Amino acid sequence: MTRLDWFAVGLALLIVGGFAGAMFLYLRTAYRNGGWRAVKNAALVAAFALIAFYVVRVAENSELGTFKKTLGWLTR
Repeated sequence: MTRLDWFAVGLALLIVGGFAGAMFLYLRTAYRNGGWRAVKNAALVAAFALIAFYVVRVAENSELGTFKKTLGWLTR
């Protein structure tokens, strides 16, 4: 692997580690503020936000016809 490949791998690992750290801190703060019930609610909010972000990106970056066909297939 070239030096640029190693640099890209390092950046990808840094992004994944940063995201994991941010989720840990987010859920830890929820636990300190309201216990396990708040952690459950915070995890649901985070999951919904990630799913919504993914759906928006898929709809934005793909052909809408393919997206509509997939949604039609899923909701049959």
